Amino acid sequence: MKKIITLLIIAVITTLPANADVVRISADDAVKLAIEHNLALQSKHKNADILKQEVKMANALKNPQVQSNILMGSISRTNSSQAGIAVPVEISKRGVRKKAAIARLKLLEDQIRQEELNLKIDVMSAYFDVVYMKTVVAILKQREELYNAMSIMASSKPKSSVNYEIEKLQSDMRHKKQVILLNKAKADLLCAQFHLNEVMNLKNSDIMYDARETSLFEDHINLLDLQIPEYKTIEDIAMKYSYSIRISDDNIAMSKAELNEAKHKIIPDLTFAGGYAFSGDGKTQGAYVGGALDLPIFYTYRPEVNRAKIVLERAKIDRISFENKLKFALKQDFNRFKYAKENINYYKDILKDSEIILKMSGERYEKGQTALLNVFINENAHREVLNEYINAMQIYYRAYLDLMHNVGHDLLLDESVFEDI
Repeated sequence: MKKIITLLIIAVITTLPANADVVRISADDAVKLAIEHNLALQSKHKNADILKQEVKMANALKNPQVQSNILMGSISRTNSSQAGIAVPVEISKRGVRKKAAIARLKLLEDQIRQEELNLKIDVMSAYFDVVYMKTVVAILKQREELYNAMSIMASSKPKSSVNYEIEKLQSDMRHKKQVILLNKAKADLLCAQFHLNEVMNLKNSDIMYDARETSLFEDHINLLDLQIPEYKTIEDIAMKYSYSIRISDDNIAMSKAELNEAKHKIIPDLTFAGGYAFSGDGKTQGAYVGGALDLPIFYTYRPEVNRAKIVLERAKIDRISFENKLKFALKQDFNRFKYAKENINYYKDILKDSEIILKMSGERYEKGQTALLNVFINENAHREVLNEYINAMQIYYRAYLDLMHNVGHDLLLDESVFEDI
């Protein structure tokens, strides 16, 4: 394992761009940077600021109107001209309109929190991919050195030995093919590192952030040190913290507020007017008062009320649907996590035995006690075990991230989360 880690560090150094300012950080630090400085997330926060202004707009009073009616000519001598102010007054509308705007703001704020959680999961996923590809590079680097050693040993055999030419050509071909695979893995590692920085999406693009871990084979690696409670506890937490459920509740609350707003549109609005009145000959003067009533006769707002009722019914159905789907998703994620974790423990034992077999096989070939083909067979078997082992780690970690997404809490391992459950 130590050899793999050492080779991996060398491989990573050679794959990073020479002109990049590389900073190696932990997964937690990568998440913190993204949450604080991710440009797309900052843009979403601006949407919340916009809705806060819309709450103030919804609470606005109607502006008064300056009115005048000036008569001209002989008619002005016996009839009054007028100048005054008209004040439109909404009846029972401003309060419900503000509540609807507040409900829309609450929905958006929870959607932003969901985006923050999604961003954290995306960063953690991209971070894991970097460590995963570092592990792949380390494995392939070790295999490349093994095939190179096999090629040297095959060439050093006496030319008169049985299958000398075949083994020499086989080992040379295997080594060259391994170099190709190693170069491809190095390119994939670099792509994973770029993807991590793309997901973080920070303003300063001159810094290249890289994972602190050098391999999934490190002892006590935090990425794989995951402990979760029993399924029933997880489901209870999800029912309380899941953003799908929370956003569904927000949709219902917003639909109720918008239905109430639509119903209040039927109430007539009033306009009060008054001012100064005077005749054209200047002999008479006084005041006038007036008013108007906005009657919903030609348009009763009934379609808007019906539409709001249908939207509310749909929101309630969606709430039930989200909860049902969430429970099934939690069960799937939990079982994938549980069995992947169990498989990792099995693969650890298998890997130890496979390493012993591969070492013994190489030593026997070097002593001329076995054919090169047997070494290749054992090496292929060892490679399959390694691939299955790191793939099990990947499934295990992805299942954890899916659980985090569906539970709706970014501190799944925090015991304080369980206190109110």
